[in-house]
Amino acid sequence: MCSAMIKAAPGDDLTALREKAFAAFRTECRGKQGNLNDTKSCSFTLEPSDPPVATFILQPLRAPFLLDFDVKTHRDAIIVLAEEKTEASVFAWITIGGWSRQRSAIRACFVYASQECHQLLGGRSEHIEVDIVVDSESRPFWMAYKHGVVTVGKGGQEEAFLEWDAAAYHHRHISTPVYVGISSWRHVPAEWVFYQFCA
Repeated sequence: MCSAMIKAAPGDDLTALREKAFAAFRTECRGKQGNLNDTKSCSFTLEPSDPPVATFILQPLRAPFLLDFDVKTHRDAIIVLAEEKTEASVFAWITIGGWSRQRSAIRACFVYASQECHQLLGGRSEHIEVDIVVDSESRPFWMAYKHGVVTVGKGGQEEAFLEWDAAAYHHRHISTPVYVGISSWRHVPAEWVFYQFCA
């Protein structure tokens, strides 16, 4: 993990401190984790779809891996992890700022018509936080996959706000390579920037 320090100035409010922290994190940490030779970033803008459709991006990844990314959207920033470049092979559906920007969650699959895929799994696979994503600024996050466990955290923070054991849930070893897909939800475009593993 990487961290950055900031100094608060007299009169700094929470917004100013957050902006300073994000700027320091981007300057200090981007390109210093994971593959040290891979500092190229790649951007994606997605138009909304209903039902959501996964667009597979980046190179295929070998576990363990850590991805740093920024996202700017009104709600429902969706990332999927899959064993192939197909929605049917998705083993983790991550939504950041879903449910009207009230909740984030990891679910077990990404087949929209399947009730199982919409089931919330409880525990650390769910996180309640209002406005974790907004359409007025990009917010930094990280996602890691190690030994079948998916974790998601905020940029500049080591502690994950989501954690889920995909291998235990699916009762099998999840093979690699892993394919990463992104999506956005009804009427809500999303802007993404990834900082490693650009194709």
